[in-house]
Amino acid sequence: MQRRQFEDLSDELYEMVIDTLLKKGVEYQKDGNVFSNFEENAKDLGLTKYQIWNIYFNKHIKSISNAIKSNPENPTAKEMPEKLQGRIVDAIAYLLLLNGMINEKEESKTPPQKI
Repeated sequence: MQRRQFEDLSDELYEMVIDTLLKKGVEYQKDGNVFSNFEENAKDLGLTKYQIWNIYFNKHIKSISNAIKSNPENPTAKEMPEKLQGRIVDAIAYLLLLNGMINEKEESKTPPQKI
């Protein structure tokens, strides 16, 4: 694959990730809190929101891994109900969510700046 084609493909994938975060995210948030689903499940199960994130994220990674294991030469040959690209998009979206959680945590530690 040529560099320009790869860049175009990456741009298209990024747009899909953002679209997924915006559309699916609304279904899982409460009162505008993007992480409420993770926090509520963590509270219910006695875990942290990061542990809940890890469970959800690993589901997507396992699915991608299983597609590769089932056909190492062509992981998309045996398409599941959700295409492999959709699982990749979801995994990237979950990495962005983790980044947001970490950023939120770091911001809460930082004392307010004096102006």
